[in-house]
Amino acid sequence: MSLYVCSLRLADLQEMLLHYALLGLPVGLLTGMGLSLIARSDDAWGGYGSFRRRAARLGHVALVMVPMLGGFYALAIDALDVHLTWSAWGSGLWIAAGITLPLALFVAAWKRHLVWLLPLPATAMTAGAVCFALSLVLET
Repeated sequence: MSLYVCSLRLADLQEMLLHYALLGLPVGLLTGMGLSLIARSDDAWGGYGSFRRRAARLGHVALVMVPMLGGFYALAIDALDVHLTWSAWGSGLWIAAGITLPLALFVAAWKRHLVWLLPLPATAMTAGAVCFALSLVLET
C-alpha cells in the first residue's frame, strides 16, 4: 500500500469516499425497504428482540450510516489539513469495513454460529477511525 499511497492525492481520497457514500447510501436504504417487507409482523424472524432480527437491523443501519460518515470525512478533507498516508489507510480500512461489517451482520443473522466473523470488520472500522484521527493530529 505504501507505493500506492505515494501516487495518491487527497483529491483522489475525497473522490473515493464520496463515491462510496453516494453509492452506499441508496443501497442501505433499499436494503431497509427490503427488510421491512420481509419482517412486517412483530413475530417475524423470532420477534423484535431476537438476535436474528437485531443483527439484520444493525446490518441495515451500518449500510446507511458508515457510507454517510465516510462522506462526511471526505467533505472534511477540504476544510482540514490532513496527513495523506494516514488518510489513505483510514479510507481503505473504512470502505473495506463498511462493506464487510453489514455483510457479516447479515450472515450472522442468517446463521448465528457465524457471529465469530464480526470482530474482523469491527476491528478494521476501528482502525480506520483511528487512522482518520491520526491524519488530523500528525503533521503533513
